[in-house]
Amino acid sequence: MAQLKVADKGLIFASCIFNPEQFSLERLLSVWAQRYSLSGTFNPEFNPSLQYYSKEMGSDLQRVILWSDELYIREELIEGKLWADGVESQSLLEGNRVVNIDMGLLLKEQMLLATSKPYAHRIYLRDGVYVDLTYKYENKSYNFLPWTYPDYQSGEKVELFNSLRPILFK
Repeated sequence: MAQLKVADKGLIFASCIFNPEQFSLERLLSVWAQRYSLSGTFNPEFNPSLQYYSKEMGSDLQRVILWSDELYIREELIEGKLWADGVESQSLLEGNRVVNIDMGLLLKEQMLLATSKPYAHRIYLRDGVYVDLTYKYENKSYNFLPWTYPDYQSGEKVELFNSLRPILFK
């Protein structure tokens, strides 16, 4: 019988899409810093989902990925998702979101995204939160899976998460 042990901690991050006219980058960074330390930001060039979100959030949307170098227990992914949904709800403008905060957890062996939507490859955690296995680590790199969102299939995002992985070995 294998010995049960506590899982390694992970690096918490958020991929944020926002309408800068209604929810500025400065406000986003401030909101993030109230909960997590801000260790870095990344502005990806490849963002096919911006068009999808523009229907609700307006045009000229921006995306930034934020992260904290502090390592968190895996359950923080649930708490972070609930927190992010609260920020989105408190920022509604005429019933529409002006910011979308997708929480994720980078681990040595995988990258996970929190979601409220069930699907065959998503596991229910609690409080309406599911986890989506987005990358697996294999052959010295994170690799996307058949169901990985197109935004996360880009080389620039894989490179970003590969560059953050050494933090997990502190």
